[in-house]
Amino acid sequence: MDDAVPAVAASEHELVMLARGLIEAHTSEVHAALYRTRALPPEISTTCARLLGETLAHVWPALWRRGAIQSGASIEAGRAGQAGTLRRGRIWERHAPVGLTFSAATLRLLRWLVATPLAAPRSTLAPLVAGPLTVGDQVIVYLALDAAAGTPAHAAIAAQPLVRAAPLAWLGFAEALGTGAPGELDSLCQGAGAIVVEALTVELARRWRAVELGKRAIEAPAVLIALGAAQDASLGGFLAACDRHRRRDLAGFVIDAVAPLISRGIAPMPARLAPEATLASRAAARVAAGALLRGVMTWARWDEAHRGVRFIDDDYATAQLLLARFEAIQPAGAARAAAWLADLAGLAGLAGPAPPTTVPPSAATVSRP
Repeated sequence: MDDAVPAVAASEHELVMLARGLIEAHTSEVHAALYRTRALPPEISTTCARLLGETLAHVWPALWRRGAIQSGASIEAGRAGQAGTLRRGRIWERHAPVGLTFSAATLRLLRWLVATPLAAPRSTLAPLVAGPLTVGDQVIVYLALDAAAGTPAHAAIAAQPLVRAAPLAWLGFAEALGTGAPGELDSLCQGAGAIVVEALTVELARRWRAVELGKRAIEAPAVLIALGAAQDASLGGFLAACDRHRRRDLAGFVIDAVAPLISRGIAPMPARLAPEATLASRAAARVAAGALLRGVMTWARWDEAHRGVRFIDDDYATAQLLLARFEAIQPAGAARAAAWLADLAGLAGLAGPAPPTTVPPSAATVSRP
């Protein structure tokens, strides 16, 4: 038996270590790799290819560790005209083993990340050309965006055509991708793609909630309009795909994202839009801020339909699961979201904050926390 350590070129070692860092969420190692560059030969060795294959085989366990280890339930969509069935347990117990495939696009992304000086001005970077993507490729794109979050490299990666062609990237990072369209989202509602979304539910909820909180500090109407357009395109397209494939449970992250905000009364109202901007642009920006709330309205319509499913109906069990999912906000929470949307569409918030009132020191009061 040969126990020798596989020998690869230094550049190939960087390639394999970057892939491992992305999959295992070793953020500091990935950051270090993103800001040093190394020239790569036109082709990789068979040993490097084998090591990359072994590394990519760990993607599923890595996804489980990102928040999918708890017991839960999934809808197994039935064939046309047939009711779906419920699967309960941990995510690997709910689904039969499904292989993730990776195409040359994954290798092109990894090579680009290793060879590109991401600290350089974005206009000087060689573009990462788009191409067909498997679900596995989309996962690696998502992991690259996740690892680079909060660094200058994040915007450079998000701007690449190959990255922008990944529907999973739009679902997780619409705010970074900006204008455009997410493409076909059906791949995320069936097969391996649906399981990936289930595994990332906790992360998706956290990301969308963080973006909602950030909207309150945006002052430039154009920024808020672009953000809202990206969110509407990605979330609206995904919810429609969930409906088509009878997998409304996959959209549970919408409820998880908004529930804490509704319970605490935190609306996505921009605190102060630039007063020098036109009234029309400020009005459009406020409407754009309601993208996630519009997702809640879709859930509210679904909830009404689920409440009409009778005990004797074939879809009763799945309807009960979805009713329980919506219970986190309840109809009262949906009504609050609808009221926020009405406020965003109204004119009351366009005048900006009222000027501060001067209070004599003797009349001042102290507010205790």
